[in-house]
Formats: sequence, structure tokens, C-alpha cells
Amino acid sequence: MTDKVFDSLTELCDSDDQQLVRQLESLCMNCGDNGVTRMLLTEIPFFRQVVVISFECPHCHYSNNELQPVQDIGDRGIRFEIKCHTSQDLMRRIVKTEWAEIQIPEVEFEVKKQTGLITTIEGIIERAIDGLTLNIQQTNDDDSSRQKLCDFVVQLNQLKDGTKPFTFIMNDISGNSFIESFCSPELDPQVSSNRFIRGIEEDKILGIYSADNDVKDEPNNELKNEVLQFATNCPNCSVPVFTNMKVQQIPHFKEVIIMATNCDSCGHKTSEVKSGAGIGEKGIRITLKVKDENDLKKEVVISDTCAIEIPELDVKLSMTGSGKYTTVEGIAQSMENDLKKSNPFITGDSHIESIKKKIELFCQKLSNLLEKTIILDDPCGNSFITNADDVVTYERTFEQNEELGLNDIKTENYI
Repeated sequence: MTDKVFDSLTELCDSDDQQLVRQLESLCMNCGDNGVTRMLLTEIPFFRQVVVISFECPHCHYSNNELQPVQDIGDRGIRFEIKCHTSQDLMRRIVKTEWAEIQIPEVEFEVKKQTGLITTIEGIIERAIDGLTLNIQQTNDDDSSRQKLCDFVVQLNQLKDGTKPFTFIMNDISGNSFIESFCSPELDPQVSSNRFIRGIEEDKILGIYSADNDVKDEPNNELKNEVLQFATNCPNCSVPVFTNMKVQQIPHFKEVIIMATNCDSCGHKTSEVKSGAGIGEKGIRITLKVKDENDLKKEVVISDTCAIEIPELDVKLSMTGSGKYTTVEGIAQSMENDLKKSNPFITGDSHIESIKKKIELFCQKLSNLLEKTIILDDPCGNSFITNADDVVTYERTFEQNEELGLNDIKTENYI
């Protein structure tokens, strides 16, 4: 099977196909009559393929919209924390999957798993206000319960009006949610994000855990000399493909697993590196000053927990969630791709021109790494640069161990 499952929205709009939006008659859950559901299969540039679903009832005028992801579950979950101080912060756009949970600690507000959405922080609060208001109108609870709901709606309105600062937290175990940054490509001081390793219970919730995962085979040294293959789907067009996997020993470093996928249908290629030695006892910080063309050709291993920093450009990219085996020169292309992937709203009709220009200017600066300093900071100790200028190992902090899931691991006296 080599047929494309998903066409890009640009190709569809340029074609004569008028069936871009699928329509079907469906039951209105508000009044019981039939309404119309419209579905559009599309992709957010540099982000994810999604199905946008919109429902409208002509009888009671009830409407609803949701977002359903059609992409694979990410390797790690992701957690965003945003400090909202002004009304402008409420306009940050959000891509929220059905697995994302939202919290506002200041008012003890919490939203468990719901349908996926493309909205804003203000939109999340407004949906909550509308739902609670409807509940107040229809509830038969006593006056004290109604008053508590009314008081809570007042607090939410204060957040929506921007008169009260608050913290907006979104935690997505699927790793496919996104919150817009106003300072890209620089770090946004009001936004913090980190990727985390899911636990077994979270894998079970996503439906990707199998009891076979607990079975560990004895290592077979003969496999190190073979290229293994396993079936998967192309991350670009979802056509079934094979991923090649090879165990490789990097001289003077560690054993790594290199995985590569090449799609014959759309031509998309991916490569990824996983550590074959587990998490190191200490973190590592590697510094290289790029002086000439020879430095640009030096081999680099970037693990999925490694942060990349270039002080001269005043930029730092946190954990990307995917390891790479590349060169110093290839780091620039890697950072550019990661930057675009983490900023899906830099193209299309909804892009902000100032941020788009800043990212384009930054990408131009990345094209020349000479006289720049490359710093790799990997708390797992699984990154490497050939003949680096400075290599420092350090003890991980409690917070870093917490992100890696090491604080809860007990390996002795557990019987």
C-alpha cells in the first residue's frame, strides 16, 4: 500500500475538488432534533495533522467545535505553565488534544480530559463560564450550592477580564498540545514547558501499553551487526513504511541505537538516535567554540533530553523529545526544524508578522555558525561532540531527576 492517506490543505485548495468539507446529519444533544456536522481533514503547518469538527443545529442554534488528532502519540508527555498578567496573555493560542488537562491553581479550577480544541486561554475560561452558567440555570440544588457556583463564575470573569493575574497549566500525556509563545525564537519569560517520561498507568490511558513491554529478552550480540526493521507509519502522510534500526558503538563514547525512516510515497525522511546505555549517573555539559570549517564537520550526538544553547544568538532550545546523530553544521538545521515545529502559527493566515520576521532573521543567523559557541546540556549524560573544548559532568538536581522519573525509582531494599 503506497497511496497517500492525507493530502495537504494547500494541494486540496489548488485542486478542483469541492469536497474539502465532509457533511453529515447528526443528532443535536441540546434539543434532540437533527443538526449538521462538518469535518475537515487538514494539518497545522509544522505541527500536526488533525480533523476539525464543527456542529450546528438550525433549530436551537446550538453550535460546537472540536479537534481530533490523527497523528501518532508522542514519545513523551508535555507540560506548559504560563504566567498570565495582562489581557494580552489571554490571547495566546492553544492547540489542546483530548488528553490534555488544564489547571488554574489560584481559583482551584481544573479541567479533565475533554474534546480537542484550537482556541485561546480566554476561550478556555469562556467555555467554562458558559457551562457553569447553564448549569446554574438548570440546577435544582439548594441556594448555598447555587451561590457557590455563582461566586466561582465571578472569579472566572475576573480572570477573563484580565483584572486578576493567574497561572495557566496544561498537562498533556500525549505530548501533542501546544501554547503560543509571543517571544519566539527567544525564550518567553512567562512560558515554561518541559517534556516528561510517561508512567505505565499513563501509557495504559493512551492505549499504547502492552504487558509484553515488561518482558525483556536476553541481549543478543549478533543483533549488533544487523539492521533490523519494524513496521510503522510515515509521520508525514501516514502510509505504512518500515523503520530501519541499527545498534552502533560510537568511539570514545557510548553505544547508541540509530533509527531511520524513508517514505517512498511522499519522500519524507526521518532519523533519530536513542541511547543504548540508559541514563548516566551524572549530567553532562559540553562546550565547543566553532573556529573553522573543520569544527563544522565534527560529529555530534544529541539525545532526546539535551538542551542546545548558542550564547552569541541569545537562544536556548530545551529538550526536543527526539535524539539526533549529526554534525556541528547539522545542528543549525536541527534547531531550525525544532523551532518551526514548536511554533505552528508562524505560517498561514493566523500568523503574527513580527514573530515570523524574528524567526526568519534567526534562521539566517543560524546559517553561519563560525565564531559561535555551541553548548549541549544533557542531564542524562548521553550527548557528545568530537574533540569538544570543554566537557563537564555534574550532579543532577532534584527537579531534573523528577522530570526524568528517577526520584520514584527504587532499586534496592525493595523486598
